[in-house]
Amino acid sequence: MMNSAQAIMSVSGNFNREPQGIVRVSVPKAVGRFVVHPHIPAFLALYPKVDVNLRLDDRYVDLIDEEVDLAIRITDQPPPGLMGRRLLNIWHMLCATPEYLAEHGTPQHPHDLKNHSCIYLGEEPRDSRWKFNRGSKIITVNVYGRYAANHTGVRLDAVLRHIGIGSLPYFTAKHALQQGRLVQVLPDWNFKANYTGELWILYPPTRHLPAKLSVFIEFLAERLRQENISDNERADKIHDTTHYELPEIGE
Repeated sequence: MMNSAQAIMSVSGNFNREPQGIVRVSVPKAVGRFVVHPHIPAFLALYPKVDVNLRLDDRYVDLIDEEVDLAIRITDQPPPGLMGRRLLNIWHMLCATPEYLAEHGTPQHPHDLKNHSCIYLGEEPRDSRWKFNRGSKIITVNVYGRYAANHTGVRLDAVLRHIGIGSLPYFTAKHALQQGRLVQVLPDWNFKANYTGELWILYPPTRHLPAKLSVFIEFLAERLRQENISDNERADKIHDTTHYELPEIGE
């Protein structure tokens, strides 16, 4: 087994070879739209002989049976039978527009959310039970709202339309936060979403990873690392990328 340093040397040592071919990537819809897609144009410009087929799909994809090269998934570690690299930490926050808060007031405590319209996932009853912690204190609040949506892009749009306070992944909300169109609600409390984890890029075990795949993995990991460093809001929540048994690169 190669350690992380050996894996990095193996990858970087083959960057002088010109990669070519198609990279087929399966990715959840919201992650594909907000995290991966913005970096694809730069990748295509850097590697003119590599094409990208980005497949946005929330269902489980069998990489072998469906002829997919890479899968980007939110998980704690690579599932059995797969290798991968961790890209970033996925965490959620509560957001609202300044206009909504000016009209309805700004919550100062999680219990204040009972007096607000809250926008949540809505797939299961537990999605409306919002959990918070601050130090050793843990609080669960049953929230209510007239609108629930199981797509983060839709929830983002609903929040921007001043419908209420929404639960959003940071990667979905961060540009609107930086622009001042959204503000974080209850920033002194840690919002414990039901769907959190780490974003990994996964692939089947192989002794020689094709150059086209290696450069895509390295490119995306580095872009996300730089992007995370530049983030100012809650930077302590964003983890550096780590390596997980990258194999040697083949032709």
